[in-house]
Amino acid sequence: MKKKIRVGFDFDGVIAYNPFRICRAPLTFFKKKILGAHKLEFWYPRSHWQQIFWIILHQSSVFPAKGIKLLRQMIEQEMIEAHIITGRYSFLDDHLVKWLDKYKLKHLFKTINLNKKDEQPHLFKEKMLKEYDLHYFIEDNLDIVSYLHGRHTTKIYWIYNLIDRKHPHPYKSPHLEHALKEIAKKTK
Repeated sequence: MKKKIRVGFDFDGVIAYNPFRICRAPLTFFKKKILGAHKLEFWYPRSHWQQIFWIILHQSSVFPAKGIKLLRQMIEQEMIEAHIITGRYSFLDDHLVKWLDKYKLKHLFKTINLNKKDEQPHLFKEKMLKEYDLHYFIEDNLDIVSYLHGRHTTKIYWIYNLIDRKHPHPYKSPHLEHALKEIAKKTK
């Protein structure tokens, strides 16, 4: 029997399409060029009101990303073993599970890894990549992609957006479906 390819998936912007991810590039530019913050660190909303705003922002991940049908086929045909690894903070857990249930996707994933201890998302994801010894990980946040690339044997696929698409990266795709097709080609 052929060995399954282990693939990890970020949630927002990869499994769930999130139109607000296009704002990430200008915010990163502002943070680095204007504020001079170069250390990779993600903000954690501490107050109740900040968390409510964060929940509303993450509810913009409204519908499945292009490629969910192919993902379902690859999993059902036992081509891949799929793991969700999301850096979402713990107060967003219920929304993610409800979203997966709504679109009948929860059963497809061998594991759903939530950032329950509110770790920095890039560090949490790095730990999970090592724990599952993934062959591939699909991520849409360029800062996280840049951090993870080359730190482990896992190949990091980047789902780019319109603004930062010209940034060089060896494994980049415009959407989930394209990344899955590339992975399928490499695993034949």
